[in-house]
Amino acid sequence: MTPATQTKILRVLQSGTFERVGGNQPIQVNVRVIAATNKPLEAAVAARQFREDLFYRLNVVRIHIPPLRDRRDDIPLLVNYFLEKIAREQQHPPKSIAANVIKSLEKYHWPGNVRELENALRRAHVMAKSDAILAGDLPPEIVGSGAPAAGAAGEAAGADTASLARQLFQWARRDPKLKVIPAVERELVIQALKETQNNQVHAARLLGITRATLRKRIEKFGILRELNVK
Repeated sequence: MTPATQTKILRVLQSGTFERVGGNQPIQVNVRVIAATNKPLEAAVAARQFREDLFYRLNVVRIHIPPLRDRRDDIPLLVNYFLEKIAREQQHPPKSIAANVIKSLEKYHWPGNVRELENALRRAHVMAKSDAILAGDLPPEIVGSGAPAAGAAGEAAGADTASLARQLFQWARRDPKLKVIPAVERELVIQALKETQNNQVHAARLLGITRATLRKRIEKFGILRELNVK
């Protein structure tokens, strides 16, 4: 919302009244407001992009919904819901979906969240040549997104980490002023905040630290200034 709209919404929440465009008679309302956002509002408040008083007015009962990649058990339920929804819209019986297709959907990382899942199913519904959705009906990025086995993934990650550490120490030998741990720690915090759009709760979880520890690192390295969050 623009600052002007934020002011109007705050006024309605505080007074319970509003005026129609062109009108001059206040209208009394008794409503319950449900607000949703995918932005880190605390950071927006700190950057003075969102009114602090409006934030606390809205932030009464807060419900955090994790991204789809963090609740993969919901995917089969959402698939059934969307297939039934598409069938109602097109006035056709709902298509079935093969078990291996569900597995592919559960392995995908879903950067576009639930909306991407719905769009993928709409595409598959169009592409399907029978009453069943098959793997070939899915977008290619989803079909080819199978994750490696846990053991193989762990071994690969360990090898990559060791290679990265050797590279860092090579740089440290060439540059005596380079302090490896602070440099890496600062960059990890910055990247975690960027990956989570400045959501400190998610960034701390990504780094495997507490939110309080993350805040200390942000203050220590002056990271808020670099990310333009005041």
